[in-house]
Amino acid sequence: MASDKPLQMYLLTADKLVRCRWDGRSDEVEILNAAIDGEIIREVAQDPFEPKRLYAATLTEVHVSEDNGANWKWLPSGGIECRDIWAMAVHPTRPDEIYVGTLPPAVYISENGGRSFRELSAFRKLPDYATWTFPPPPHAAHIRCITLDARVPDEIIAGIEEGGIARSRDRGATWEDISGPFSPTAFPKVNDPAGIVPYEMGKHEDGRVYRDVHWVTRHPTRLETLYASTGIGTYRTDDAGKSWYKLEYGMGRAYAIPMMVNPKVPERIFLGAAENGPASWPGHRTVRAGPYNTVRFSRYTTAETGGAKSAILRSDDAGKTWRRLNGGLPPAHPHMTCGFASHPEDVNTLCVAYTDGSVYASNDAGENWRKLLVSQPKLYGIRLMAGA
Repeated sequence: MASDKPLQMYLLTADKLVRCRWDGRSDEVEILNAAIDGEIIREVAQDPFEPKRLYAATLTEVHVSEDNGANWKWLPSGGIECRDIWAMAVHPTRPDEIYVGTLPPAVYISENGGRSFRELSAFRKLPDYATWTFPPPPHAAHIRCITLDARVPDEIIAGIEEGGIARSRDRGATWEDISGPFSPTAFPKVNDPAGIVPYEMGKHEDGRVYRDVHWVTRHPTRLETLYASTGIGTYRTDDAGKSWYKLEYGMGRAYAIPMMVNPKVPERIFLGAAENGPASWPGHRTVRAGPYNTVRFSRYTTAETGGAKSAILRSDDAGKTWRRLNGGLPPAHPHMTCGFASHPEDVNTLCVAYTDGSVYASNDAGENWRKLLVSQPKLYGIRLMAGA
């Protein structure tokens, strides 16, 4: 049963951050305010020590709010040289510690609440760094996600699109590739920034995670078990990245992005996946968009493919088996799903958002869904937090 306390809902879009209030049960959503106009909102995260304090990463800046998002202040965030931010994470056990990941791939740390950052430069010394890639020219890879865990406070995991997964166990002083066994065929032989040489797509390789990593999630009770969503499916490792295997859920290309595991239900995974890749997605492709490295110039194939044909799936056994959640969700949605948000107190209440701006909610762990009365164009993600 959902809590009676109202929730703060944050809708991350390609041109603003929208703050809403939702009671967790009804279809009604009250829009409270919009902020950070004109910016692509990459992430919004709560300070674990000051719940009213929120951090927002936009494409180029970092902002802070001290009142649950009613008002925002720009932070200098000096030291970030690459102003194409793709990921942000707030440390769960150390106050004022924030990480951001950028294009080209670099990881930065702030120890003063986002006012300034320094690069964890050892990241660029990873052996395959120079071969990381991305389909549209100039083929510049980027940090797609940063995963932190209170159980291993000095550990940082970075998912790279397209470069696999890297880990530091000493707060970024040194890094290692945990994509699986070395492979000479994991990356293109030629990575032409001019786009003259045809791009060499990757392929599944036994034992390795596919190089096009979107999301990395850790099992709540087994540190060595990680999940990674990628451009050709979802992978799991049970030995902390020494070897990976692909999880099967019977879906064409199985292009996967958002993934969510609730610590209170450790074997349950929610996943958003699609039959078709980004070239088929109609509308604004916010889940993959950036001004310097984007598919916005590629040809749309929506008419031929029928769009993303996305679906929401759930596993109750840590990824061994899956089933589609069809109760109230659009079947084979032409738009891609762009994010999950879980109720902070009720493990069975969650929301899922799509890039067309629609948001659906469930109070029974995804068995039944209803469309909420709120919509924002160019939607990039959704977050739920306890109200003040």
